[in-house]
Amino acid sequence: MSEEKNGGQAKKRFVFFDLSGEIKKRKLIVRGLSVFFAVALWLFVTWDGSALSTSVMSVPLRQRDIPDGYLISCDIKEISVRIEGRVEMLAIMARNSINAVVSVQDMTPGRYRLPVHLSLPDGVRALDYSPRIVECELLRLIERRLRPSLTLGDTLPDGIWLDNVQITPAEVTVKGPESDILAVRRAEARVVSSDITSGASREARVVLLGDAGEIKGLNIEPASVAVKANLIRSEDLARIPVRAQAVGTPGGGLSIGSVTVSPDVVAIRVTEGSLSVLTEILLDEIDMTGHTEDVNIDLPVEIPTSSGVLIGPEVVNVQVKLKSVFESRTFVGIPIKIEGKSDYEGWSISPPSVSITVERSLNSSDPFDMSSPPFDLYVDVTNVVSSRIVLPVLMRNVSYGMKIIRAEPSQVTLEAVESASKR
Repeated sequence: MSEEKNGGQAKKRFVFFDLSGEIKKRKLIVRGLSVFFAVALWLFVTWDGSALSTSVMSVPLRQRDIPDGYLISCDIKEISVRIEGRVEMLAIMARNSINAVVSVQDMTPGRYRLPVHLSLPDGVRALDYSPRIVECELLRLIERRLRPSLTLGDTLPDGIWLDNVQITPAEVTVKGPESDILAVRRAEARVVSSDITSGASREARVVLLGDAGEIKGLNIEPASVAVKANLIRSEDLARIPVRAQAVGTPGGGLSIGSVTVSPDVVAIRVTEGSLSVLTEILLDEIDMTGHTEDVNIDLPVEIPTSSGVLIGPEVVNVQVKLKSVFESRTFVGIPIKIEGKSDYEGWSISPPSVSITVERSLNSSDPFDMSSPPFDLYVDVTNVVSSRIVLPVLMRNVSYGMKIIRAEPSQVTLEAVESASKR
């Protein structure tokens, strides 16, 4: 029983120890919560929402006073602003509450350095913002109408040609800044060959091209066009050379120089009912009578219906260049004069004369007499100290419109005859 009593007493002591530990834990938790609530209460009581604070925000740059038909483009899109205000105000303020603007009022197209103006809500002030000056360009908006041409993004299979290409609508309108619009050289409707089915319509994207390649960012209306074309085999085509003739006598002593056709070959589709095969297409004659300048003209290509169907091109460019008619003559034994001062009293020249061949254009506005030399020949001995020297033959009083072809010889030998007395 003692053991039981002892055991019972031990057990009671063990239970008592457990209960005291739980009480200590609860006391610690109560103390921690008390401290937390005390600190929270202190913060609530001491916090002042009207205290000042600072913040940094990035706001979009806006433009105003833009005239109708114009566009402004700035190098900077956002402005960094450091502001000061009440804590409660800064906490709820959005970035669109601040306006950063530039104005182009009463300005003409060009590039400008414009000041940035800020507009802030009441109770907020700007401590600093950057940049304060931005580079902007005022652009005039214009539009052009262009006729797109069909361009394949790849190549057609060997032996296949496109015929009767139709693009609807035939024109597109391009709108945008004046400098960009003027840089456009052509418009293309681009498709790949696999999308083309003979006689079927396909949608093609319109692409604008300039000297440096594709131009993007412009408004194209419509942005795509309908393309329809027929596919024909090469064995059904014949490539025929095109030739042009220039006739007549140009004015001003000119003559017909060259006649160039571009392109100089056209394609014809030979039909089953073709009665004859063309070997050459001769364009209408170009009359150059009285012309004093080159002629550049577009001429239509026409073929007999019995020879087939013209695939294209339907118009070629012909350029006629004129050339001058020249007259030439050789003057023999022209004497050479000696000019200039030297240390010698006289000179002998070998050879004493030369032959000069000249040429002039018959259409020269200031014709000269070819019966006598239209120039003077001389050598200059100024400051010559050697008793024997080779000098070039010089010319002066050369008539306008004359061209020196050659001089034989172009240099002569001079020998001193007698030395001058020393000074």
